[in-house]
Amino acid sequence: MENINKLLFNELNFINDKINSLFPLDNEVFIELNKFLMSPKKRIRSIITILFLKSLGVNNLKKETYNILLAGELIHNASLLHDDVIDEADKRRECSTISNIFSPKISILLGDLLVSYAVENLISTDNIIIKNFQTCIKKMSLAEVQQFLSRGKVINENEYIDICEGKTSALFIAILKSAFYIENLNFKNIEKYARDFGILFQLKNDIEKISAFQDKKNKIYTLKNIIGLEKTLILIDNYQSRLRRDIVELPNSVYKNTLKELLEKL
Repeated sequence: MENINKLLFNELNFINDKINSLFPLDNEVFIELNKFLMSPKKRIRSIITILFLKSLGVNNLKKETYNILLAGELIHNASLLHDDVIDEADKRRECSTISNIFSPKISILLGDLLVSYAVENLISTDNIIIKNFQTCIKKMSLAEVQQFLSRGKVINENEYIDICEGKTSALFIAILKSAFYIENLNFKNIEKYARDFGILFQLKNDIEKISAFQDKKNKIYTLKNIIGLEKTLILIDNYQSRLRRDIVELPNSVYKNTLKELLEKL
């Protein structure tokens, strides 16, 4: 990720500066929220979008595109604040969760606040963009409800992929579709790419040690529990192959190459 951060330094720095300036650091709650938002993060949703746009010749992102990326990061982080309450998590990225430091109620309220800031940034874009994100938030929420109701149950592979599409792919789709609309770009595979990338991202996250421990604690059966680790790794390879095929038509550039490399480094 270090090379990617260097390649996209100006764009990612702009987004980080925007996030860093959202709240006055005049009380301990906002200080902790700012630490949470600015802790080492992949910013993977913004990175994927910027790499795609630059690979298609967009050198300078429009203000509305930055608003979309900022909204996407805020919605993602809001979902993490809510997840920490639902999962009764004490740690996230080796740091105490806001829910643990203060209370679950504060974590929920701050998550709601981040969503309100996201909406504020989207209002200045376009009704189509607002619709994209409204659909996204609904799908994310429904998937989280579905996953919660499935605790302690071994669901089938299709049901689990549906949950991945809702809780993870939906936000990738909303961000990429919206950015392409604002930048007036057309790429036939973009929604499919966003969907598959989101599923791949979730599958790889599910087999990480910390995530696996948290899922076991909460009686959430992920795909490795449903079809076994070996078959899950084969499916991950299949998604990586699909995603590589989807960007074959992109012009050759450092940005296209970085998109391909990213698939191996998630």
